[in-house]
Amino acid sequence: MEILEFRFSKDDSCHKLGLRHPVYQIMEALGRLKPGQAVRVETDDFDWAQTIEIVARGAGYSVSRERDNPPVLLIWK
Repeated sequence: MEILEFRFSKDDSCHKLGLRHPVYQIMEALGRLKPGQAVRVETDDFDWAQTIEIVARGAGYSVSRERDNPPVLLIWK
């Protein structure tokens, strides 16, 4: 399985640096997934991880937590 990796830090806040919220970046990447691909998300922000997980599941993707502290998610179709 090919895995696209993303790392987000709460220190790189979208509010502080004017960046887009990580959930938008992840959903765009998920929309481009091909069969046999997955997205791996690592973040030190529990709220971001929880939001990404809820939105991905709601959009019909499978999600597994590889680790809880700090959160690491694996998401695939």
